[in-house]
Amino acid sequence: MSVTISAADVPTASLLFATLDRAHFHDAYSAPLADPSLLPAEIALRVLGASPPWVERLMALRNWTVRRIGLKDVGSMRSGADKSGRDLQVGDRLGIFRIFALTQDEILLGIDDHHLDVRVSVRRSLGMATSAAYTVSTAVYTKNWLGRLYMLPVARIHPLVVRAGMRRASV
Repeated sequence: MSVTISAADVPTASLLFATLDRAHFHDAYSAPLADPSLLPAEIALRVLGASPPWVERLMALRNWTVRRIGLKDVGSMRSGADKSGRDLQVGDRLGIFRIFALTQDEILLGIDDHHLDVRVSVRRSLGMATSAAYTVSTAVYTKNWLGRLYMLPVARIHPLVVRAGMRRASV
């Protein structure tokens, strides 16, 4: 069964929404949520754990390259995907991200570095039983020319990476 992934607006109720005016890049994608009982942390675990092999290879290449110029090696998207979403807490690491906030309807993940900060929100919306959905939103805040340069190729690849993980996730 094919999952429909749609470009979306960052939800106004999202923890990211108030900071979008400072973001140099942002996007959001929504998909149906087949299992509305899943918590946002569980959804995030499944999406990160469903990262396709080509994304893992891109991340390995990215990490190898940036280490040579003094940037942070963030590891693998799938790292920690075997954790239980119900046991995660603020400060824990999930994939390449650290958990910044956690509510019943949203998990806010991020990476801070000297050239940019990244925030990723996974927010579920529980409408009627047939309309449950989740949205993965990303915002990037560049701090200098290196961050802006880094985002030139990443901004083009990012939608493919997010959509691929969402498409392969069982949520």
